Amino acid sequence: MSRFKIMTFNIASCHGSDRGIADVAFAIEQEQPDLVALQEVDKFTRRSGRLIDQAAQLANLSHLSHSFFIHSMDFDDGQYGNAILSRFSFENVKLEHHLDGQNRGETRSIGIISVKTSNEYRLFFGVMHLESEIENLRIAQVRQAIELYRKIVPDDQPFILAGDFNDSPTSQALNLLLTEGRLLLPCTECPTTYPADHPNQTLDYILMNTKASATFKLNNYRVSNIKKASDHCPLIMELRSSSSLFSIFNL
Repeated sequence: MSRFKIMTFNIASCHGSDRGIADVAFAIEQEQPDLVALQEVDKFTRRSGRLIDQAAQLANLSHLSHSFFIHSMDFDDGQYGNAILSRFSFENVKLEHHLDGQNRGETRSIGIISVKTSNEYRLFFGVMHLESEIENLRIAQVRQAIELYRKIVPDDQPFILAGDFNDSPTSQALNLLLTEGRLLLPCTECPTTYPADHPNQTLDYILMNTKASATFKLNNYRVSNIKKASDHCPLIMELRSSSSLFSIFNL
């Protein structure tokens, strides 16, 4: 059996620790993930450096070959949003979509990529960051996201959606993702992820569709033991599958 590791991490624009992007890169590299969903990512902003593309720099520092920035909003003379880092090359499917913000200060987004094997086998992977304060808006964003990915991701292809959903496992937003969205939550007592120094809330998730659940077996679902890089804990999902799939990914 071969292992496959997913991470989701709200990095607070790399301003959550004294060493900034170095601490975030260390938190990622220590886990050696294959796919990473990042939230609160800066690109060419004044506060983080006009020449700094955080997604590309984190991919380089954590020895991941590919990065994709998902624009949520223009900010501080640059851009702000989500990102995906990957050990695998991306297929042409690289989608970004703004979620309804009702003219609030911080626009949210979802991004979806696919990686493709040499035998035409695809894995779809998405990152999403939802509204933090207004529940009805968060629910509306979930409905938008479901409509979007159901159009893009075929039911017979594995899909993993990760991110900061800003709600509890028993919330209406999560319930919609599990029912109308046809996704599976791989935990019954989900690990707390926020605040990182003394986590007592579950806000971050990695979900998968039925095809992914049938393709991969869950090995572990946990938070990283690195707490100082951001205000959220990195969340890890370790999967395993037959070597016939992963040999094509060169794992």
